[in-house]
Amino acid sequence: MEFHKKCGPLVSAKVISIITGGDIDDNATVSVRFNGRRFNIHLSPTFFQNSPETTTLYLRYLQAIHPFGPGEFEGILDTDVYQWIIDLFEPLFVQLAPEPLPSFDPEKIRSGEAKPLLSEYLFPQTFNCRLEAVNEIPIPRHVDDHGGLVAPRTWLDGDLLDAMEDWTRFIDPSEIEVYFQNPEDALDKIPRRVRVDLDGSGHMTTCFFKGFLGLGVGDSPMSKEIKAYEKIHKANFGPDVRVGRLYGVVHDQSSDTTLGLLLAYIDHQTTLYDAVQDDKPLAMKQKWARQIEDTLKELHRAGVIWGDAKADNVIIDKENNVVITDFEGGHTNGWVDAEKAGTVEGDLQGFQNIKAFLFEHNPDDISDGANS
Repeated sequence: MEFHKKCGPLVSAKVISIITGGDIDDNATVSVRFNGRRFNIHLSPTFFQNSPETTTLYLRYLQAIHPFGPGEFEGILDTDVYQWIIDLFEPLFVQLAPEPLPSFDPEKIRSGEAKPLLSEYLFPQTFNCRLEAVNEIPIPRHVDDHGGLVAPRTWLDGDLLDAMEDWTRFIDPSEIEVYFQNPEDALDKIPRRVRVDLDGSGHMTTCFFKGFLGLGVGDSPMSKEIKAYEKIHKANFGPDVRVGRLYGVVHDQSSDTTLGLLLAYIDHQTTLYDAVQDDKPLAMKQKWARQIEDTLKELHRAGVIWGDAKADNVIIDKENNVVITDFEGGHTNGWVDAEKAGTVEGDLQGFQNIKAFLFEHNPDDISDGANS
């Protein structure tokens, strides 16, 4: 079985997640969205009979698609492997999902006939498939209509859920409308911009939906972020504190699980990391440094730790002001040392590295920026 590209790949087929066995086994599951359905394609050498060449090729491909790898192995790109999978399963995609579902149909969305809901994206119709091979002949197979995977969700601690009732809202995903500026994005993009009636008045508020990958229990990244936003809410910061706000959580009542956060939507240009690449004026960089420093001071007074302090977690809005984001914890090497992660000291170290990054094109002017 050789790798070869086809001239006309399915335009709307999109790989949306990859799970591999890592050091445990050589299995993998590649999930593809097509016409509004999800195809979970299971891969394993145990599915190949009398096919040593196929097995060898697959093991090389597996190295290329490892989620934490460089996206390449021996000249094979992860995108090449994805296209190989899509090409093999194209007949099954077309057979099982010949037309887009209404909520994923760009024309119906554009005309207003369809108003897609977040629940339709989080819990799509799913097909369970696997790739077999016999005598080096690949055999894409539809196994069942269950998918074999649980949608990403978090089981929050009961005490945390009870406390949240006092200061935020629980919104079922079936009550949240998805908004795509370009309706064609409905076929292969993960929803981020959503609209929701927060207070029952009928007024739809635009929010940013932040979902969390995988399954979480207890002290998960989502719970850490919710606790940070609770402190931000209770601090009642003014607009000069450049930080996002939590409007509610997306909660599936049927399973009593939390699926993500509804954050204030920020009409933004880019991240600080990307903005600096455009060689901004020194005065602009100084303003951004001061805003980050002032915001960090207020966050620390309120008992909030930023955690993963880095330029990628600073948004530049349309008015060229910063907004600090991402309070789920963790750290990024080169910005915050592991032993300082989750502390005020770690935040200050991250800020110093952000300042150095901001002014690296003006090394003599670093002292003119904000001082921590």
